Amino acid sequence: MAGIRLSGLASGIDTETMIKQLMQVERAPVDRLSQKKQTLTWQRDAYREMNRGLLDLRTAASDMLLSKNYIAKTATSSDASKVVVTASPGATAGSVTIDEIGQLASAASVTMTTTKGSSSDTTLAASGMFNVTNGKVNIQINSFAADGKAISETISLDATQKLSDLTSAINGKTSLGMNAVYNDITGKLVLTKTNTGKLNPNGADITVIDANLGTEKVNSQIDGVGQDGKNAKYTIGGQELEQRTNTFTQNGLTITLNGTSTTATTINTKLDTQANFDSIKKFVDKYNDLIDKMNKKVREEKYRDFQPLTDTQRKELSEDEVKKWEEKAMSGALKNDSFLREGMDAFRSAISSKIDTGYSYTVDSKSVGLNYMSQIGITSTSDFRDGGKLKIDEAKLKKMLEEQPEGVYKLFTADAPEPVKNPDGSITPNPGGLDGFVRQIQGFATTMRDKISKVAGLDGAVATTYRLGKSLADLDKSMVTWEDKLKTKENAYYRRFAAMEQAMNQANSQSATLASYLGQ
Repeated sequence: MAGIRLSGLASGIDTETMIKQLMQVERAPVDRLSQKKQTLTWQRDAYREMNRGLLDLRTAASDMLLSKNYIAKTATSSDASKVVVTASPGATAGSVTIDEIGQLASAASVTMTTTKGSSSDTTLAASGMFNVTNGKVNIQINSFAADGKAISETISLDATQKLSDLTSAINGKTSLGMNAVYNDITGKLVLTKTNTGKLNPNGADITVIDANLGTEKVNSQIDGVGQDGKNAKYTIGGQELEQRTNTFTQNGLTITLNGTSTTATTINTKLDTQANFDSIKKFVDKYNDLIDKMNKKVREEKYRDFQPLTDTQRKELSEDEVKKWEEKAMSGALKNDSFLREGMDAFRSAISSKIDTGYSYTVDSKSVGLNYMSQIGITSTSDFRDGGKLKIDEAKLKKMLEEQPEGVYKLFTADAPEPVKNPDGSITPNPGGLDGFVRQIQGFATTMRDKISKVAGLDGAVATTYRLGKSLADLDKSMVTWEDKLKTKENAYYRRFAAMEQAMNQANSQSATLASYLGQ
């Protein structure tokens, strides 16, 4: 039975325990390597946590490049039952009145009737709707797209196929842009355009032709069986306007007409100052959250007396004791880290730097350039322990968003010209200033992520592609080598004690033999 060791039978010595104690001493180098590996793993994970935060901030900065965060508008209708409206950032502030809504847009349609009593399971031949030639029914449908382009499709089916197959075939021709529905009760096939409006200014919007005979079956201009599409008609300032749809965009406003009306409806558009303020505050909060995390990491206490626990030490402690120990052991993984400090310094510089907005406004008859974040009420906190977190003067920022929204937008997003490179290699900074605040933050976050990634890698990165990963891989190799050495050492101990037991067993046997002789 290989693997079973019976020790101390002759000597009475607990050799198993003695060897374990000896091996515990021998394992000290492996335990140190394991502790170092754990320390590096914690450091890597702490770096990656920072990298995820930097990615979130960079993504938020990208979103803040959009004008909707600074010049968003809100629009209201005096009668939402007739007119619903939303405003894009490009909408002009002010009011417009729709004097009258004379007609809503509708879609073109045609209706064809089958033999009385026909159902969707009736064959095309029995339906009597189309001529059958050589066992085939061929139907040509002419229509128009939303842009007015003519469309023509021919559908060929066996006469033995059903009316349900015809409706499926028409619906399958997506280029026609129409829905086909057959009603079993009325025995009528209705084709309706998916787009509203008058699509063919020179004739019918829909024409159905029996291709076997080359004759027209129906079109949308025949009373009782057809209806052309209609445009929405409304009047503004005494001028009648038309749209092919009931929802359309005009001067940055998305307007939906819900019903006809002879009563005027007023649309008021203004800056949505609160929404714009909330967008900026949300970004500042995300910025402050990252700065707070980075600041805590570089200031976190390092407890050098609390090293990572070995497997033996872990077994001797309770779960709660292990948790408390590891909290201290993990603390300070990035204390005074140069990458974080450099990054925080770069972020901090952005809030006070001159920004090349090229924008100015008038105050007391004097032209004032808008170049600093402090001019709109965003500054660093006065407490240096905050690490450069931002604070917002809400009243000042809202006032600037109300009066100078374009300037605020440029202050955050301006793309400054590149610095001039002189023939001697020196750089002449752009006298107008730097990029907008979020562009600077975006650049700093990208640079910092790249530096950290070279050290700690991104989530899921191969170990050999970053510095800490290579160190961890080297430690793994060293630990494997040491484990092999320890196994050899342990086996050597067992052999020695086995030899001792064998020698003592022989001595005991000889002693027993001698005693038997003397007894005789």
